[in-house]
Amino acid sequence: MSLEMEQRIAKLEKEMMDLRQELDVLKQQHSAGQSTAINARKTMIKQSSSLAEQKPISTSKPNPRPIPEKKKQPQQSLEERIMWALPKIFMVILVMGVLWGLKLVSDYGYLSNEVKIILAYALSIFLAVLANVLEHRKKGSPAITISLYGGAFIVGILTTAASAILYEIIGLTLALIIAIIYIGYGIAICYLKKNEILTVFVAFTSLLLPYLLEYMDFSAVIILIYVLALFTMLQFVIYQHKQKLALYIATFFSMLAVSIIAFMNTDNRAIMAFGLMAVLTIFYTSWCRLFNSESKWKHIHVGLQFSLGVFSILLLNLMIRPIEYSEALLFVLVILFASLAGYGYRQKWQEAFDSAITLAFITLCNTLLVMNIPEKVEDLLLPFIAFTGVMMSLRLRASLMKVISSVIFAITIIINFMIHEPAPFFSINHVSLFMPVIYLLLIYLYAIRPKESLSVFEKLMKDLYVVDFLAVITTGYFLVYISKLDAVYFTGVSNSQHMMSIMLAVLFAASLLVPAKYKGRVLTPVLGAFFLLFTLSVGILPAEMQGIEWLHIITRIIYIVVLVALLIDVLMKGRIYQIYQQQMEKYVDPTVSAGIVLTMLSIWGFVHQLAYNNLLDWKLSIALSTITLFVTASIALWLSTVRNFRTLRLTGFTILVIAFIKLIFFDLSALDLLIRAVLFIAIGGIGLLLSGRLLRKDKE
Repeated sequence: MSLEMEQRIAKLEKEMMDLRQELDVLKQQHSAGQSTAINARKTMIKQSSSLAEQKPISTSKPNPRPIPEKKKQPQQSLEERIMWALPKIFMVILVMGVLWGLKLVSDYGYLSNEVKIILAYALSIFLAVLANVLEHRKKGSPAITISLYGGAFIVGILTTAASAILYEIIGLTLALIIAIIYIGYGIAICYLKKNEILTVFVAFTSLLLPYLLEYMDFSAVIILIYVLALFTMLQFVIYQHKQKLALYIATFFSMLAVSIIAFMNTDNRAIMAFGLMAVLTIFYTSWCRLFNSESKWKHIHVGLQFSLGVFSILLLNLMIRPIEYSEALLFVLVILFASLAGYGYRQKWQEAFDSAITLAFITLCNTLLVMNIPEKVEDLLLPFIAFTGVMMSLRLRASLMKVISSVIFAITIIINFMIHEPAPFFSINHVSLFMPVIYLLLIYLYAIRPKESLSVFEKLMKDLYVVDFLAVITTGYFLVYISKLDAVYFTGVSNSQHMMSIMLAVLFAASLLVPAKYKGRVLTPVLGAFFLLFTLSVGILPAEMQGIEWLHIITRIIYIVVLVALLIDVLMKGRIYQIYQQQMEKYVDPTVSAGIVLTMLSIWGFVHQLAYNNLLDWKLSIALSTITLFVTASIALWLSTVRNFRTLRLTGFTILVIAFIKLIFFDLSALDLLIRAVLFIAIGGIGLLLSGRLLRKDKE
């Protein structure tokens, strides 16, 4: 065989090894789209094998070692996880049983306190040695050995605390040394055994040591240094083995330990506050290194990070209350959250950025609250800050910040509305009461601006009509603001809100002229329902007015004008009809019928209100009300004939029957001869005119 042939065969063997490696990788992917490529590579391998078989035995080379196939580790089922956790649970139960057993023996006087402590330490050492022996001899499952290692740590720490505090058998300094040795042992086994539950146990138990140090009258600064050092050492274990749950639990108990020590030492509150922020800084550093933006659990991790941030703000507020310049410490926390937001923005972590910027905004609001500013300025500043937070969340499209800032803004304007009055008219109180109207309007206009694409949260808000209800909230706040003006400047004996009723009618009429893309999908139906309610309550029933009869009469006239204008627009197919043409085409007949009835009732109520206020003779009001019935029936019957409205015709005949009943059974006995004659002449003329119109229409 020639040298060229040998080189060719060697090259083909090398290619065959590479192809086998790629084939093993492709087998793990189990993708249907890669089946064609796999078949092609198998064909190439077969061809290479056939060429390799042509090589003589004398020149053959040893076959290369086959590359072992990497097996994909199967995920543990729920039953396997439970079985893995059971040894740890039983170990805790065993430890508690042994401790209670020793106490029981001591209570009966069989063992002294010294013997109990010695036996407890012996048990701790025995558990650690037993775990080591089982591990080296490969007997028992890893769960058993880890539970034994953890049990040794727990027994040792609890024994040390009991011997120093409860029984006072060993000195406090010796107890501190033993506790530190056990903590070092706990961190070491956490690092070596790579078990997250074990790390949680060690972190929780180790953070009990600050209370021992406090009992020993150690300096609060030394205790703080210990907590920070312990928390920092735990980060190496947590980051090395990606133990996120241990990170959250260790952070929570570290912040709690710093806070409790701060509450027990009032002289070092500022140092403890900086210590708390140091714990938070270490936590966020590890969290950013462990955060995976592609994980399906990222929302849970962001939520836990946000919860710990809010918890830190709460603890810091409680901690810095006696400090003179507490706003400076809160401002440092604002910088910390802003830095986290900036890092999340650079990494394109939308959820993390959203959470951090929200925490920064909450802390900034808190900072301004604790500052010593004049009360009147604070009344204007607080709603403006809340408004700025909402606008910032809309600008950044930060979902969580939208929710939090909106809740803060809502609470702020509710409190602002409750504590301020529009009196005197030119005052800071009145400005504070009115400014939320402008804030809500600007928020709504900015929220409805067109966007190229919607996020998942924005799509959900659109489906839930959130922005549409924002238009209702804005209009509602404006109306209740007008009601406060009513209560201060216009309200009479009946406490009727006339200015608000007038503004409601005007807003309802205006909303009918505005396209849906500007006013939303909910505003007009809601205003329509309230307009109908106020028409029935304010426009129909007479009320006692003293001093402001003119305002009540104007309110009734405005409601009548709005109703007549709507009827004319629908009948003439005007602008409002064209906007709602698709919805109105099937309901023109009942809409016109209802409008005519409401208009008739409003006019009837208007006439009775004039008589009630002695602005019209009561006999003349009876005649006018009867004429109103006949005129309304005539118009309804005429329109039903011209437009072929069946419901309107039935309505007209019904009103006509009611008019005749009123005329015969009530008006004849109540009116004198002159008014009776004029009334009958008017009704007869209206009836003849109507009959002629109807008969002429039938002939046509």
